[in-house]
Order: sequence, then C-alpha cells, then structure tokens
Amino acid sequence: MSNSFTLYYAPGACSFVTHAVLKALGLPHSLAPVALADGQQRTADYLALNPKGRVPVLAGGSLPAGEVLTEAPAICRYLCAHKPEAGLWPTDPLAEARLMEWLNYLSGHFHAFAWALFARPARFSPDESHYATFREQSFKLLDEIIAYIEARLGDGRAFAVPATGPGAPSHLTPADFYLLIQYRWIVARLGWPMREKAPHWTALVERLLALPAVQETLAAENLDYWPKAA
Repeated sequence: MSNSFTLYYAPGACSFVTHAVLKALGLPHSLAPVALADGQQRTADYLALNPKGRVPVLAGGSLPAGEVLTEAPAICRYLCAHKPEAGLWPTDPLAEARLMEWLNYLSGHFHAFAWALFARPARFSPDESHYATFREQSFKLLDEIIAYIEARLGDGRAFAVPATGPGAPSHLTPADFYLLIQYRWIVARLGWPMREKAPHWTALVERLLALPAVQETLAAENLDYWPKAA
C-alpha cells in the first residue's frame, strides 16, 4: 500500500473536483493525466484500470493493493474521511444529506444527462439527425439548472451547503468544487454570459477562486479558469 494516492484525471473535467479535494485536504498524491481527446480512456490498459472508461480514478494511498475507486462523489467521501477535522464533509446528518443532494444533482442530472445531451450526444443515439434536437433540449435543461442553482445560492449562503443551526455558517464542501468547474464548462463551451445570467453563482465562483487549494489545482492542471470567451 502506497503512502501517496494516484489520481487519474483530465484537465478541466469532473476529475477537477477530486483533485481540488486532495489539495484542500493536503493529502499526498501524484497525478496521472488521461488524454480524453485522444481516446486514452478507451485503451485496453485504461479499461483494465476502469472498465467504465471515465475519469476520475483513485489508486494507491490507503486503498488495498490492486483496488481502485471510481466516481467523483465516492472518491470525495473516501478522501474526506481521512481528515474529518478539515470539515470538508459535514457530520451533521442534515448537512450531509444536503451535500449528497447537491452531488447527485450535479453529477447526475447536470453532468450525465443535461450536459451530455450537448457534449456527448452519441451516448443517446447513433443517429446524428437527432443531435440538433438533443442540443436544443440540453440548452433548455441547462437554463432550468442555472435558475435552480441561482435560487439556492441567492439566500445569502457563502457556499452550496446551507447552515444547519442558528448562526452557523455555511462551509466549503466538494459540491462547491463541482459548481466551480461546471460553471466553467458553460462559459468555455457555450459562451453564455454567466455573470449576467447567474450573479449568485458567479459570486460563489469568485470566492472559490481566492482559495489556495483551488489556485493550486488550476496550476497543476495548467488550466486558466476564465477562458477568452469570458
């Protein structure tokens, strides 16, 4: 069992979330880039590691020899258990449920469905004549998602998971790292004016960008957060 984790990731993909968690917790790790554009995730070697053909994958560290962990929410939960004192994963039952509520929504409805309709239409149909309809439906769903996120973040909370007691502050969780990278997808790929469409979400992004762990993750992935389209 290695003392250091290995994270298989692609710059700017959903693996950013797990990467940022590793940085925020200060856990020793190395990075193994996966070139998605070149199809590395579909090679025999990578499929032997993760038959799903996706990122992220976590290996090494405290995991049993030969075992890996997949799916960003599951990886985040496992990593946060190593440093509960960091408070990145809440222990209050309602706050933890709210975090899972966010993670399910962002990893499932947003990423695997609404975003994939636009970015990965072949997952839904091999017939390219359907893709324009998929794109139209994706944009409708993304508008609804943005409105939902704005409504949740518009109550004055500093981070995604709300406070659970009188005077208790909201605090950083992996859901915020999801919101950070998915905001960037919309700006980078769609060029939507998110500062105007989603001012509360934008304010969260700007708070997160001030965090050292986020800056370290962006630098390690050689990623400019604000693409030229912004």
